[in-house]
Amino acid sequence: MFVLLLLSFSLTLENAIEMGLQKSPIYLKAKKNFFIEQKTNSYIYSEALPEINGGYSWVKTRSEVQGINSVDTTSGYSLSATWKLGPDDIFSSLGTHYRNSSAHYSFVDATNNVVYEIAYRYLRTLMTQKLLGSRNAGVNRTEKNLNLVEEKKALGLASNAEVLKAKVDYFQSRIYLLNTKKEARVSALMLNNILGLTAKDSLELEEPEIEFEIPSKDSIQYMAMETDPLYNKYKSEASAAKYDLLGGTTEDLFSVSLFTDFQYAGNDFPETSVLKDNYDYSIGLAVTVPIFTGFSRFNKFTVNRLKKDLADIDLSDRARELAVAVENEYLSYNETEEKLDLAGMTLEFAQESHQATSERYNLGEASIIEFLEAEEDLLEAEYSLTQARFDWYLSVYKIERLTGNLTKE
Repeated sequence: MFVLLLLSFSLTLENAIEMGLQKSPIYLKAKKNFFIEQKTNSYIYSEALPEINGGYSWVKTRSEVQGINSVDTTSGYSLSATWKLGPDDIFSSLGTHYRNSSAHYSFVDATNNVVYEIAYRYLRTLMTQKLLGSRNAGVNRTEKNLNLVEEKKALGLASNAEVLKAKVDYFQSRIYLLNTKKEARVSALMLNNILGLTAKDSLELEEPEIEFEIPSKDSIQYMAMETDPLYNKYKSEASAAKYDLLGGTTEDLFSVSLFTDFQYAGNDFPETSVLKDNYDYSIGLAVTVPIFTGFSRFNKFTVNRLKKDLADIDLSDRARELAVAVENEYLSYNETEEKLDLAGMTLEFAQESHQATSERYNLGEASIIEFLEAEEDLLEAEYSLTQARFDWYLSVYKIERLTGNLTKE
């Protein structure tokens, strides 16, 4: 309880991801479904194993003939084993292996989705909180400027147009503040929801320190094809469909059954000395060759072949999607990095311009309009830098997701 109370006030991105994986219903449901699917698929393995059955019977018979009562009690033990094995059983087992792999990669993909969503919501909330600080500062500055312009107008040193300009800037800054407040509140509530917290929990987020050097585009492409869970899922499904097609085809060739049966009758469990007097057993081998099965053989083959075609289409389609995603995210990262550098330089120039304009304004060399425009430029530069930093963080996480570094199997 103490830990949760602490995290409700201070939270790092790493802690948020760990916490979300313990609380997110999407992740927990995906984990349960993964176990269910694997256990369900495992039933098929048992079909390739021998089937052994044992039994015990106890019968009490009472009869009366011409006033004479007789009671007879018999008991018996039985043991039977059957092993039906054909090519279709072997191929079904191989197909099940790949279906289990498909379930595993589905779970990995769901985990990736949750981790990325947590990172997105965390960074979004952090950035909106920073934007909120910039908007508050903007309101304070425009209010101060409005009061200053009104004082100058009262002294005859400022025009009515300058007062109107200051009022427009002030009220516009308040509108920006209200919009950012709403955005920050919604973002914080969505973060709380995915972390399993209540709406009233307040989080103090820490900006992550990310050191990232983007790999080459070819390296990203190679890692994406190797680690992408959806691509591996479709690849497993294509392999499973291939073995289903082979199994369905060979099922109509033949199957082999090895069976044995043992039965013993007696009141006590058989011992070696009496076993030979009260038992019987059988052992046999059967080879079954289908001759005519109606249209089921052709229909089954057609369905399995179409499923194989669909799996191949999904696989090739995902490969194309990955190629497009790599190209897009690689270029997007370079753009966000350049945008971040430009936003940083813009802020430096805006700060210098604001300082110079303030000095000129105090000396009477610049108009109030110039001063207010410098204030507005500074506010927008601060906002742009915060937004550029968020875009860069998000781009890093997209690259990490493509290269399989977002989560570790």
